[in-house]
Formats: sequence, structure tokens, C-alpha cells
Amino acid sequence: MNEASLEEKKQPFIEHLIELRSCLIKAFIGWVLVTILVYLYSDNILEFLINPLRPYLPPSQKVYFKTLPEVFSSEIKLSAILGFVIGSPFIFYQLWSFVAPGLYPHEKKWVKITVIFSSFSFLLGDLVAYYLFLPFILKFFYSFGEQFLVFKPYLKEYIDFLLKLFLIFGIFFQIPFVIFLLNKLEIVNLEQLKKFRPYAIILAFVFASIITAGGDPLYQILLALPLTVLYEIGIILIKLTTIRR
Repeated sequence: MNEASLEEKKQPFIEHLIELRSCLIKAFIGWVLVTILVYLYSDNILEFLINPLRPYLPPSQKVYFKTLPEVFSSEIKLSAILGFVIGSPFIFYQLWSFVAPGLYPHEKKWVKITVIFSSFSFLLGDLVAYYLFLPFILKFFYSFGEQFLVFKPYLKEYIDFLLKLFLIFGIFFQIPFVIFLLNKLEIVNLEQLKKFRPYAIILAFVFASIITAGGDPLYQILLALPLTVLYEIGIILIKLTTIRR
């Protein structure tokens, strides 16, 4: 192979790298800008997140912090993560714009739909975690020591717990769209998904037991049930789009 042909092959590769760098820079700038915007309201967000704890605190008790930078670092961490979640439609669009030219027309259609809905479903999963599961989880764990122990919450531990919960539910809510996309890209078919359903239920409980580190079985069930329901929603989405087509 001569030098001219080697140069011709290098050129498209370099152009792809330049395009990828441009998309990543735009996505990063979008993330930073949204993070800064979120940080401006970080005090309000922190108060909003602490509200579910108030029923379990005496009127005079507040959430504690151990070190001076703890509140600032917690707000920075919250702002960065919320900035990514809120800015995810723009971030995923940049990634989509890089990947799209290499896809077939029918693949572009389904990948685009999946990217749009999955970016909003992460936020939806966090809202479900905050409004539906968090009050129950707090009440459940608080009930073990309320009669003979004093609950003394610390900011860092509570925020880390919340972020872990939000991350888990945000990922959970991607399951239907991942299944949907795999089907539309003809990687798996509907019959295979139906046959895999019993194994998916077992894997959901195994995953829940790992996440809870062998904790209470009720807590494991609370995590495993959404997984199995979301797997079924993915199958329903495939059926609906197949019938419509």
C-alpha cells in the first residue's frame, strides 16, 4: 500500500476525531453552563431535598455538617449532577449528531426517538424516587430506632444517600428504552424478550440484593419490583409500535 492511499485513509479518521472533539466540547460547555445556573439556586435545592427529613426531626433540630467546606462541596456536587441531568437532552443531542451520519435511515429514526425519551426518563425516574419511594424508605428505616435512639442526620451522608437513590432510579427508567432500541435495531426480537422474562425477574432481585448489600428483604423487593415493571413496559412499547406499523 502506497503513501497516498495511507494518507487518504488517515484523513477521514482525523476528521472524525475533530468532529468528536467538537461535539464533546459543546456537550461539556452545555453541562457547565447548566451546572452554574443550578448552583445559583443550590440553597433552595438543598432545602427542597432536606424537606422529606423534617417529619423525623424535633422542631429545634436541624441537619448537621461536620466540616466547614461540607455544605459548599455538597452544593457543588449536587449542582454538577443536576446540571448533567437537566442538560442531558442537549448533551445527548451532541452525541447523537456525531453518531447519526454512520446509521441507516431506519436506525436514525429509532435512535433519535430513544435518545429524546431516555434523556427525559432519567429525570422522571428521579421524581418518582423523590416523591414516591423516598418518604417510604425514610419512614421504614426510621421506624427501627425511633423508640430508643436519637436520629442525628449529617448533610454529606444524606446527600450521598439521595444521589445514589436518584442514580439507581434514573438508570432503572432507561430500561424500557434500551429494550425498545435493541429491538428496533434488530438485535433482539419480541419472542426472545418474552422468553427472557423469568431470567430478567431473577436478575432484578439479584441486582437489588447487591445494591442493598444483603439488607432487608423488603427493601430488596422495593428495588426489584420497578425493574421488572420497567422491563415489561419495554415489551409493551415494542408491541404498540409493531401494531401501529
